[in-house]
Amino acid sequence: MITTTETEQIFGDIALWQSMLDRQRELFVEMEAGSRIGFVSREASGILPGKRLEGVQVAVEVPMLAWQVENGGMSAMIERFAGMASTRVDLLLVADEEAVATMRNELGGNMLKTIKRLIRHGNIMFFVFKNKAQLQDAGYEDFLDSLGLAFLGSCR
Repeated sequence: MITTTETEQIFGDIALWQSMLDRQRELFVEMEAGSRIGFVSREASGILPGKRLEGVQVAVEVPMLAWQVENGGMSAMIERFAGMASTRVDLLLVADEEAVATMRNELGGNMLKTIKRLIRHGNIMFFVFKNKAQLQDAGYEDFLDSLGLAFLGSCR
């Protein structure tokens, strides 16, 4: 069972995450209801660089910060993460301790710019659970572009 204390130690106050998402609301307007993005701690989850995903076994459930499009906006919530096979997200960001601390400390600023920087520096690994057409249909293009991730390529 995941405790509130454990969750707060990893992600901090969920209300601050919600406030950040509310400030970025326009970025998620085009996204389909039910679209989901998850964040887990690299150390807690055991998902480490260079490991084959099929070899990753989460020994215990760990907290996952989930963002879900609902009611015309993005909502933040804490859920359980028990491994790649059982996750119900479209995108999963696996952040090391430094990245999680940086994100917690910069919730009042431009979080997407922070996440973009952390992905480029290798502090956040990025996993996609939908194919390109499914992501496009779900409206992920602007979000992925904001992270500096090439989505549709140079030819449209």
